[in-house]
Order: sequence, then C-alpha cells, then structure tokens
Amino acid sequence: TAVFTRISVLDLTLPAKSTGALEQLDPDKPLKLEVVVRHDAIEVGDRIGGLFQRIPNTPQGPDTTTLNAAMFQVKAKFPDATEATLLAEPNTPYDNLVHVMDAMRTGKTANGGTTVVDAELFPRAEGR
Repeated sequence: TAVFTRISVLDLTLPAKSTGALEQLDPDKPLKLEVVVRHDAIEVGDRIGGLFQRIPNTPQGPDTTTLNAAMFQVKAKFPDATEATLLAEPNTPYDNLVHVMDAMRTGKTANGGTTVVDAELFPRAEGR
C-alpha cells in the first residue's frame, strides 16, 4: 500500500479584529486605508488594523459628508498618508462611487477661520 500526502502553505496577512477606534491605530506604522462601499453603509478601516468606522447610508445614498469628516480625522492622525483603496460591492451605482471617491480625495476647511479652501486628503485614492 502507498499513502500520498499533499501539504500546502499559504502566506496570508489577515486583518486584525475590528478595533472600533481610529485612536488605537499606531501612527508610526504605515496606514493601509480602505473604504468599502456596501449597499447599506460605507466602512472605513485599515487593512491591517481593522474597521474603525461604519457610516450608514442616508435615504439619498452614501453619507459622503460623514465620510469626508472621517477622512479629515484619519488625515490628522496620518498626515503623510496619501493613498487609499476604494472597494465596492457588485452592482454599486457609478455615481455613488464617484461621490465617495471625491469625499476621500479633498474637503473644505477654514483657513485661519476666515477663508474656506480645498484641503487635500487622500489624492491617490483608487478603486478596485
């Protein structure tokens, strides 16, 4: 008789369990920002550190105002980060993707409290 055995090794980097807070991410480690557009919400997280915010949709669609505020919080913690990945469920409307990507790339901020200017957030946001 003969016995054949096959062994396979997979090298995986699994995401951490959801931390629930941006404050728990280490600013000294590189950020792998991911924004996932789902049919009922937008999820913002780090590929390694896990999900840190889930933004439910409004009756009009994705809540890009809250997403933009979240992008400002992430940028404040990781000022040198410029890249983000946008992921979407199948059959996500194209307009929703465009609005979400716009909210990820730039936002309005007060310059000295008197002038509103465009602030660059994650200009290298790309969809997958």
